[in-house]
Amino acid sequence: MAEPSKAPSSHLRSAVVVGLMTLLSRISGMLQSRLLAAFLGAGPAADAFFVAFRLPNLLRRFTAEGTMTSAFLPTLSETEAQEGPEAGRELVARFLGTLAMVLLLLCVAGILLMGVLTGLLMMGRLSPGAPLGQQLILLGQVLSGTRPAPEDLILTTALGRIMFPYLALVSLTAGLAAVLNLKGRFGLPASVSTFWNLAFMVFGYGCMTWVPGAAQDPRRASFFFALAVLVGGLVQLFVLWPTFRTLGYGIQWGFFWRHPGVRKALKRMAPGLLGTGVHPINVFVSTFLASHLAVGAQTVLFNSNMMGEMVLGLFSASVATVSLPVMSRLVDAGDMDGLRDSLAGALRGTALLAIPASVGMAVLARPIISLIFQSGRYGAATVAWTGDTLAYQCVGLLFIATGRIVAQCLYALKDYRTPAYAALVGLGANVLFSALLMGPLGTRGIALANGLASLAGLSVLLPSLARQMPRIPYARVLRGWGGMVCASVPMGLAVWLGGRFGGLGTFHGFWGMALRLFPLIAVGSLVYFLAILALRVPEGNMMLGMLRRKLKI
Repeated sequence: MAEPSKAPSSHLRSAVVVGLMTLLSRISGMLQSRLLAAFLGAGPAADAFFVAFRLPNLLRRFTAEGTMTSAFLPTLSETEAQEGPEAGRELVARFLGTLAMVLLLLCVAGILLMGVLTGLLMMGRLSPGAPLGQQLILLGQVLSGTRPAPEDLILTTALGRIMFPYLALVSLTAGLAAVLNLKGRFGLPASVSTFWNLAFMVFGYGCMTWVPGAAQDPRRASFFFALAVLVGGLVQLFVLWPTFRTLGYGIQWGFFWRHPGVRKALKRMAPGLLGTGVHPINVFVSTFLASHLAVGAQTVLFNSNMMGEMVLGLFSASVATVSLPVMSRLVDAGDMDGLRDSLAGALRGTALLAIPASVGMAVLARPIISLIFQSGRYGAATVAWTGDTLAYQCVGLLFIATGRIVAQCLYALKDYRTPAYAALVGLGANVLFSALLMGPLGTRGIALANGLASLAGLSVLLPSLARQMPRIPYARVLRGWGGMVCASVPMGLAVWLGGRFGGLGTFHGFWGMALRLFPLIAVGSLVYFLAILALRVPEGNMMLGMLRRKLKI
């Protein structure tokens, strides 16, 4: 098997830096999720919190690291290459200033319309089992005040109004992070989620400890956790600001629609609103459908989706973060061979962890969920429910990761329409698959539908990429994937046997589970690493070389 080029090697090294920072974020995120599970459980208050939290998180993919970054970063790279650094600084200041003003207006509108938004998401709670038309009539009566609103809808609306300004904070943070990434500063932007998690936990746990009655009442606790979301958003913005200013950048508040760079970036964002947003749109659909399932379904889906995002964020999103500025520079330089190498390296690099992590997490889904969530009000039955849903979530992780990388390549080629078309196909597929599967499988069917929808979206992305970049390195990518799948088989068998002999089917408390699970994960990782070396997968040798250099062996 041919040795990979230097571009994929550089890709992998940069992605490892981001991945390590993201690993810290995911570990702190696990602790944050455990805190929520202990005090909110999986009842009405937890469902209300997670539905309300999904609204700014859904929109952040459009205004933050998704569409905004994919349109803004190539435009900034192009401006600096053609007009110089000073023009780039002006574009940054005016684009982010325009974005900030738009976000403020959007937040005001979201707060005013929160009752409508949460009503649509929670419509299944108005009259479970009723036809859609009847539920719409009931929602209209609730919004007009002629019918009393259910308590869980009132709580969801109140929490949504508190948390919605987080959209502005996280979007500006993503804008600053995009600039730092373009300048090769990947580590600090990747660490902001860790600061968010830490700030959330300190503020949230402090309220549970010092505010009388907060820990005993899940509904009251949910309000303090909603405030903790905003505290975390402020902290992560302040973490990036000093470095952003040190590099000579700033923000100029106002509406700069006539600035050519701002206009070009916004124009590129328009078709990308659906392209990058396919996954959050599918999550929105899942949230609506889950409102027709039993109480706790929203919490179960949120937690299982969060665990899937942990895998995607740990390495797949890291590769995507690194690949966009690299691919943009290659396109600007007219280096199509380098772009092919970069794409192949990104697709193989993202699968290097996504494939074994999907297998391992599916096999150990229940023990992993019990370690993270089982405490306080989050009991064994909910753990089993979440674990089964997570196993189905794992099926589509590679498809979602691949779609993100291919979309990044299209954005670097200045194609923003194809991802939008792919999003429409994926959205339709998600609705269809969810409707077909949620009846017999419940939350498992909705989780599986998300992955299948991403596969449908890929069927649109790849042919378009082939037209714009002939000779896509399919063979090189598939050879790597094949080796990684083969290496995952003995790993999956090893962790399955270890789980059975280690008694992971029974809950042994947090430390008891941790002392059993973490060594087993380490053994599985070692088995996988040795397997990819034995199969001569080039990325294995890269990792071994990096490890030797770090340890100076």
